[in-house]
Amino acid sequence: MSHDKRAIEFRWDHLQLCSADAEATAAWFARCLNAEIVRRPGRVDLRIGAINLFITPLAHSNTVSPADASRREGIDHFGVTVDDLDAAFAHLTHCEAQIVEPIRQIRPGVRACFVRAPGDVLVEVLERRPAEMTFQ
Repeated sequence: MSHDKRAIEFRWDHLQLCSADAEATAAWFARCLNAEIVRRPGRVDLRIGAINLFITPLAHSNTVSPADASRREGIDHFGVTVDDLDAAFAHLTHCEAQIVEPIRQIRPGVRACFVRAPGDVLVEVLERRPAEMTFQ
C-alpha cells in the first residue's frame, strides 16, 4: 500500500481546553476575545472566528479520552478532520507516529484516533460523517 501524504488532507477541527470552571473560562473568552459561547446539552463551548474551542470540565468530566488520567488545566489537545480515517491511520502508522489510542467510534457519525506529537502534544484525528450523526 502506498502512503502518499499529499492524498490525505488534514483540516482544522478544534482545540480542546480543560478547566476547573468551564463557565468562567467561557465567560473570560467571550469578554476578552469576543468569543461566541456555544451551548450544547451538558456542556459549554466557544467559537472564535472559524476556530472551535471545546471545554472539558476537570472536576466532573463525563468524557473519556486517553488523557483523562493526567488532565490538567489548559490545552488538552487539538483536533483535525480527514475524509478517510483508515487511510490517515495507515499514514500515521507508516510515519511511526506514537499511537495513543487507535481508531474508535466516538458517537454515531464520528470516529477518531489519538496520536502524540513531539513536545507531548496530543492530536485527535477525526472522521465526521454528518449524514450518520444523530443528536439525542
